[in-house]
Order: sequence, then C-alpha cells, then structure tokens
Amino acid sequence: MASTGLLGPFRLAYDEITDSIPRVAPGAFVLGHKGPDGRFYVDYVGRADHDIRDKLLQLIGSGNLFKYRCVSSGEAAFHAECELFHDFQPPGNRMHPDRPPGTNWECPRCRFFRLQGRAWP
Repeated sequence: MASTGLLGPFRLAYDEITDSIPRVAPGAFVLGHKGPDGRFYVDYVGRADHDIRDKLLQLIGSGNLFKYRCVSSGEAAFHAECELFHDFQPPGNRMHPDRPPGTNWECPRCRFFRLQGRAWP
C-alpha cells in the first residue's frame, strides 16, 4: 500500500488538535487506536471539506487517536477520504463516503457513484 501522507497519531483532545492543526484547511482523517502490539489501527475515516480542525474538535469523545492530512480543496479532501476508505475498510464506516450535495465528484478508486441508481448486473 502506498504511503497515506497522514500526520500523527495524536490524542483526540482539544490541545493536541489545536496544536497539530494550526490553520483552517480542508482535509481527511482517520480515527483509531493502538493495539496490544503498539500498531495504529484505523476505526473510522472522514473528511472536512472546509475546516478539518473544527471537524475533529466536534469528534472529541468518539475515539482515542487521530491522524490527518490537510489538502488544497474540498474535492481533494473527498478523494483522500475515498482512498483511505478503500485502503483500510474501517469498521466504523458502513458505507462508501458520500460526496457533497451539488457535486459530481467521482471516487478515484471505484465506480460507486456511476452505479448508484442502476440495477446491479
């Protein structure tokens, strides 16, 4: 698997979020935990189309650790979230990430949105 480019892990706590993400930016993130072997395990992937710091602050209490990556746009955040979803298939994400309303962005890894509304072969 290619490198995810994620920074962390950091504790999902106010001080660590505000210290590690000093500016408003779109981005993608994972929530997870360290296993008995000391490795980081991904439980959930998500994104923020505008402000990843604010999104993570809203999630305090829903996990122990996070990793993140800031990107240049909401579309780049969506693509990064899709990549993370396909790489990790986390147990906390039951469905493919949804794109924002009013966009026609496609997942870079699958045909999920092209197949929506069509009968499966």
